[in-house]
Amino acid sequence: MLLEETDRYQLHRRGRYLYAALARPHRVLSTCRINGGLREDLTHVANHQGCEGVAHDPRGATAVDEGPGGYHVRACEDAGLPPACTALMATAANMQCAVLERAAEGDLAVTVAATAGVLGNATRAGDRAGWVECEEGCRARAAAPEAAPPERGAGTIVTLVFVNQPCTPACLVRAATLVTEGKSAAVLDLRVPSLQSSALATGTGTDQLAIAAPLAREGEWERQWAGGHNLLGELLGRATHQAVTRSLLLQNGLCPELRRNLCGALGRHGCDEQALCRAAERWLAADLAEVFARNLQALVHDPLSAAAAFALAEVLDLARDGVLHAEVAREAVLNQAAQLGAAVAVRPDAFVALRERLLAEPGLAPAELAALAVVEGFARKWN
Repeated sequence: MLLEETDRYQLHRRGRYLYAALARPHRVLSTCRINGGLREDLTHVANHQGCEGVAHDPRGATAVDEGPGGYHVRACEDAGLPPACTALMATAANMQCAVLERAAEGDLAVTVAATAGVLGNATRAGDRAGWVECEEGCRARAAAPEAAPPERGAGTIVTLVFVNQPCTPACLVRAATLVTEGKSAAVLDLRVPSLQSSALATGTGTDQLAIAAPLAREGEWERQWAGGHNLLGELLGRATHQAVTRSLLLQNGLCPELRRNLCGALGRHGCDEQALCRAAERWLAADLAEVFARNLQALVHDPLSAAAAFALAEVLDLARDGVLHAEVAREAVLNQAAQLGAAVAVRPDAFVALRERLLAEPGLAPAELAALAVVEGFARKWN
């Protein structure tokens, strides 16, 4: 399937492969372990689905046994691509969920082809890693986080980026930062939680990119810069954000409307559906707790309750990051939790009573406090 054809490349999708055949020499910057870095001798750049995202252990073990070089050669040959001059990236994402976005102004244009999955190994830059690279390969890190995914990961955001005009090597490096920022902005806008901390994710642990721009011919000038105040940087950031956002919808079913969820807001802080049901069993009469559990889905998707939950999650983030100092953080959390309970109750006038009720439980962790606010609000809704 030919997805796009220009005077510079042809972009194809064939089975589990998405690849560009370069029609003229390009300068390519990529994260590929084989033929990666900065190259001017490549003829193809490719994205390959190497396995399914969940429980495809035999396939993953085969790739590990082959090593990076063996895997690269086999995958290229399977697609009919020349291994010596192909930059190949791998993912568990479906190539049928690849999204093509373009952004242009005047004679400058960029195209981004993205595949994206975040449900298996979403992480935030700076989260504690579970793996260490050594000469023999990768080994589990001592005292690794319990949530550390397999080293090869189970979700990846891959971006193939094409600029229609020549760029210097420094410009491509700067472009890579804008593509990364665009990707991270898309993940943050969807409030995707990190699976390795209580923070919001900025990507996954296995993200990859490749950026290609044609080499300058005689008489052509090279672009020098791709910063955030620069048109090229704007186009890169916008196209990447749009491509990653839509690919996450196609691959993972993530979209702003479906992120409107009380547990989507507070689950990363420990207040998920199981925690809510436990709180209902602890704090409510048995008959009301059963009603709560049987109506939980409607409750967690209530728009005002979700809005209050996201506000509480933000306050918890601000307290964790030190933006709210310790002397006011607990009161801010208490106030916002009471606001959450009032939203669940559909009774703004219940704020004061709910605040007093929560204040009477000083030993609760934030997740427990949030869960108590929800079940107390539910009780007041029907009192």
